Amino acid sequence: MISIAIRPAVAACLLTVLGAGLAAGAAATVPEPAAQPQASVILPPGARLSERIYNLPGIPNGGRVAPGIYRGAQPGPEGYETLRKMGIRTVIDLRTTESEQRQVEAAGMKAIAIPIAMSRDGLRKKVDRAVALMADPANQPVFIHCRHGQDRTGIVVAAYRMKMEGWSLADAEAEMQSFGFNDVWINFKKFIKSYAVQLSKR
Repeated sequence: MISIAIRPAVAACLLTVLGAGLAAGAAATVPEPAAQPQASVILPPGARLSERIYNLPGIPNGGRVAPGIYRGAQPGPEGYETLRKMGIRTVIDLRTTESEQRQVEAAGMKAIAIPIAMSRDGLRKKVDRAVALMADPANQPVFIHCRHGQDRTGIVVAAYRMKMEGWSLADAEAEMQSFGFNDVWINFKKFIKSYAVQLSKR
């Protein structure tokens, strides 16, 4: 009599355990939903990319011109350490009023000064030198800057875009504006237009 009463209880327990196991097994074997493929974007011919970089300690107005070539404003006190950690090898300074050689070299990088004044005197020679230094793999990764990273840096990067990458004047100027180029510098605007004309005559 006892065995008859136990059997249904045992059976119920077994069914409960078995059901739980089957449920767990079923859950374990349910495949994850397939990842949806990302829609590919095809840029039209002639489209240009200009990259901004944010949250670089001590490096305002930062950006990447090309692999191995970076731009920005005057580094703050912690900026040289940021550049070192980024792997920057050469720092090109376009300012006319101060020298950063000690800070750059203390961080283990090479310092090059190409002081560009707000006039057009000797500007073509200095810009060409800066472009050549930027493009030289021996100097890369290279960081180029002026005080605000927008005016002198803007015309040098625009010259690089046109001379080394074949950008149009309109595209190069659009990038200048996106990094804050100040239209008050009429001499620089005239220079970059004449630079484009001279390149077209080659």
